[in-house]
Amino acid sequence: MKNSFLDFYNNFLDFYYFYLEGFVFVLKIISLLFSIFLIIFIINILFKIRKNIKKDLNIIAKSVVISNSFKKDLDKKWQVIINRLEKGSDSDYKIAIIEADNIFDDLLKKMGYQGNDMGERLKQITKNQLANIDDLWQAHKIRNRIAHEPSFKLTQLQAKRAIEIYQRATQDLESL
Repeated sequence: MKNSFLDFYNNFLDFYYFYLEGFVFVLKIISLLFSIFLIIFIINILFKIRKNIKKDLNIIAKSVVISNSFKKDLDKKWQVIINRLEKGSDSDYKIAIIEADNIFDDLLKKMGYQGNDMGERLKQITKNQLANIDDLWQAHKIRNRIAHEPSFKLTQLQAKRAIEIYQRATQDLESL
């Protein structure tokens, strides 16, 4: 029995060295080439990911700079509007509301809301996105009355209320 096992083992080794050794060598070469290919592929993907991350970080950095400059510009515009309210004339109240409406509309455009006018953009906003959307509609209606009804009378209280609505809505949208 021991002899038959040794014979089998010897026959296997003869077969391996004669037939399979070349085949195993070819498999080793193919495995090595495939491993090199995979390593190059992985390195290439890592460089592309790194490049994309760098590009995304640059976009984010630019948007932060733009948003900071936009916020500073916005603060100046709101101060002009508040100064108009303090002047106490009907025409200044009307101009203040129109300017506040324009500021809010510009913000909507910057945020990507589409539409031909502010009304169409406002229709895309839900109460979940902006808590005072109903009040904002009322303020926008006052703006429309100012624009379309030259004899429309506006009190300082109405004007202040409308401006407060626009300011709150602007602050809420900026925080999104």
